[in-house]
Amino acid sequence: MNIGSKLIGALCVIAAGMCWGATGTTQALAPKEATSLSIGAARLVFSGALFLAIMMIKTKNKILRGEWNRKGILIAAAGLAGYQLFFFSAVKLTGVAVGTMVTVGCSPAIAGFVGSIAFGERLSIRWYIATALAVTGCAMIVAGGKNAVTFSPLGVILAAASGFSYAMVGVGLRYVKRDAVETAAMMNALSGLMLLPVLLMGDTGWIATAHGSLCVFVLAVVSTIIPYGLFSTGLKYIELGVGYTLSLSEPLMAWFLSVTLLGEHLSLIGTIGVGILFCGLIFLAARK
Repeated sequence: MNIGSKLIGALCVIAAGMCWGATGTTQALAPKEATSLSIGAARLVFSGALFLAIMMIKTKNKILRGEWNRKGILIAAAGLAGYQLFFFSAVKLTGVAVGTMVTVGCSPAIAGFVGSIAFGERLSIRWYIATALAVTGCAMIVAGGKNAVTFSPLGVILAAASGFSYAMVGVGLRYVKRDAVETAAMMNALSGLMLLPVLLMGDTGWIATAHGSLCVFVLAVVSTIIPYGLFSTGLKYIELGVGYTLSLSEPLMAWFLSVTLLGEHLSLIGTIGVGILFCGLIFLAARK
């Protein structure tokens, strides 16, 4: 695969991470009566339905025809649904800092390991260095935030499970050989169907408000449909481990939005962490 294709793949994944970075800020601006689980479930249910409808119109129902790698699409959809449930539950038990750090720290390493075993992808020394820099930067960003660090053994286990589930999204996508955007649409639709019972069991009244519907729209389109389309496209051109390390552009965007929209500020440690994370991403993306 030529250098140009790898660059396109890297830029797609970085852009996807930046879109995902809007998730936390959007949740912070959601109605007070919206719970974390209901927000996560609503995000996938509505994004899945909208994404699939768009692709059905665009492809004239072609997306529902032809061969699908059932194993791949089910692994990806289950991974996406599991990530939502495990992550929000982990954050509730052990706090945003620990929950986010364990999830972010686990996923690139798991994706790199599974990619090397399942797909024979060889990881370079550059990947190990860049991943170490990126995870260190994430840890410093979390440590530099205002939220107090709490610890719960069960919460940490759930956070590790969310990191594993997130890695499985990429693994499943690798098995599916169809168009990347069609694959992302089908994955979101199936994961939304899996989480529909979770949404219906909770309080959904907040979604009908103007504030709530705007929140769901931003989560569905900006932080789900667009980034997963980009992420699926990017993984066609770069290794699984590289993709997950580059997707750590997410906390960079989350930091930027929290400062500009929520008025939050990092300490000196957190600010240095932003720089280290950025250096890790550039170091990996700027391969020969």
